[in-house]
Amino acid sequence: MDKSPKSKATPLAADAADISPQWNTVTALDQIADARVDSAATATAGAITTAAAYQQQRDELLKRERALGFEHRLASTATAKEQAVDRILQDLKRDDADNVFAVEPTRQGFNGQQHSRFAGDHFLSNKALIDKSKMLKIARKVPKGAHLHIHFNACLQPNVLLDIAGTQEQMYITSDLPLIDDSSHHNYKRAKLQFSIMAQSSSTGNLFDAAYKDRQGAQKFKDFLAEFPKHRKDVDAMTWLQDKLVFREDEAHNMLQTVTGAWEEFNTRTQMMKGLFNYESAYRQYTRKCLEDFVSDNIQYAEIRPNFMEANQVWTDDGTSKIDNVGIMEMIIDEYEKFQAEATANSGPYFGGLKVIYCCPRSYPKDKVANGLKQCLEFKKKWPKWIAGFDLVGEEGKGKPLNFFVPEFLQFQKDCQEANVEIPFLFHCGETLEMGSETDSNLLDALLLKSKRIGHGFALARHPYIMERMKQDNVCLELCPISNEVLGLTPRINGHAMYNLLANNVHCTISSDNGTLFNSTLSHDFYQAMIGKADMTLYGWKQLIEWSLQHSCLSREEYASIHAAWAKKWDVFLDEVIAEFGGQVAAASNSAAVTDVKSR
Repeated sequence: MDKSPKSKATPLAADAADISPQWNTVTALDQIADARVDSAATATAGAITTAAAYQQQRDELLKRERALGFEHRLASTATAKEQAVDRILQDLKRDDADNVFAVEPTRQGFNGQQHSRFAGDHFLSNKALIDKSKMLKIARKVPKGAHLHIHFNACLQPNVLLDIAGTQEQMYITSDLPLIDDSSHHNYKRAKLQFSIMAQSSSTGNLFDAAYKDRQGAQKFKDFLAEFPKHRKDVDAMTWLQDKLVFREDEAHNMLQTVTGAWEEFNTRTQMMKGLFNYESAYRQYTRKCLEDFVSDNIQYAEIRPNFMEANQVWTDDGTSKIDNVGIMEMIIDEYEKFQAEATANSGPYFGGLKVIYCCPRSYPKDKVANGLKQCLEFKKKWPKWIAGFDLVGEEGKGKPLNFFVPEFLQFQKDCQEANVEIPFLFHCGETLEMGSETDSNLLDALLLKSKRIGHGFALARHPYIMERMKQDNVCLELCPISNEVLGLTPRINGHAMYNLLANNVHCTISSDNGTLFNSTLSHDFYQAMIGKADMTLYGWKQLIEWSLQHSCLSREEYASIHAAWAKKWDVFLDEVIAEFGGQVAAASNSAAVTDVKSR
């Protein structure tokens, strides 16, 4: 009897044996790479015995990795001008690193440790430096295609609504704490403020009175502004209010901060924003300024997300009556048409179009979501060119999962089919760090419900099968880099899931989400996307932009028109960058070369 030890397959070997050759991922990727590179596969051919052979194999691996990159097609077909501009971008990254960030004083951290400033650090920490950088200047210039994820109540700079509110006779302000004078301004820091348009007969209070109780009486905003300087000599009232609207670095990145805590602060700010936004003159002016902002930030088309719900209805300026959801749509359309008419009459700047994503809160009960879906369909019939899709909004981990509303969603799809209209779902989901929970399982439901796009999708890379299925179904992600960082999904941009997703060739776009609260614009998000990955290129930007147009809710005719306009702007952009920065980069390169020669 043979008692020699039997060889046993290791678990790894057993797993490998179970994998059929046609499912070998490396083989499949090599086949794609073979079609994109000139050389045959050599990366695994034979043993490596010399440094030269090692380098050859390494070069081959790098070539194949780049050939599989999401921007490969555009990089391999780049024009001479695009290649020149990409070289400029890479040089300006280095220039900004040396002349904007490295020259700043170091900051002291734990136990006296000194930390140098660098691009890609916390956005809220870097904002002032970013605004001085040449890369942001270029990011502002780039024609960005479609902006697909923008909450309409928080997309402009924080001063805009406050300035409008300061002109309103019936604007009132309340607080949960009295604004008591003390050396540390404790209550000023912690007070949660809310605004509202109220009728003339409304009760009044004084926020500066020590006896003021939690929202017991409202103070006229004009009176508040007049009295504020009597209590605070160190800061202007409007500046203080603007600061209350915007996240701070020490708040977002406090060592004890959590995603839940960041969302609590986020919701406090949206409550503050709500009353500044929901009255007629502000809504109209805001819509107009939003369109102007799209143009100034070089956006060619946008799909905005207003909230349609009873509690969010808009007041008339005198506070005596409300404007319903139909009236809200009519205001948006009216202001857009006026804006476009003026642009045409005055040969103004181009803006290709605007559509509305019907949104209601994911915290709603089934009947209210059903009513929202019904009204969304009614709006699509009434304004077929205006309604882009349907979404649920709000903190994903606190609201109800998509699965809760499946019967309502399926009925909506049936109703749309019977009405011969198409209203895609454009669901927020995967905006979470949770794994294996009801929250990140929203990705499964979004897939099964055939969501055209996914808002955020940060968690998708942790679900490889769902990710591949979404790629198969041509689902696109609306990435919001700055928002995800501030709300705790990643500490810095280089840890953002977008780079994993793009490495897996998931179609993505760049959006700003709630720019007001982060003091950011879409240009800042484009900047962050470029800075977060050392080898991110102009071609990466261009691919993200092209995907934004391809995955928009435009008709074929609308897409053709807007894409043609964008393509012309892209060419102008290339010329402008070369004209403005080409000489600077060449001069800097020559200077560096001379310095290098002298140092030898």
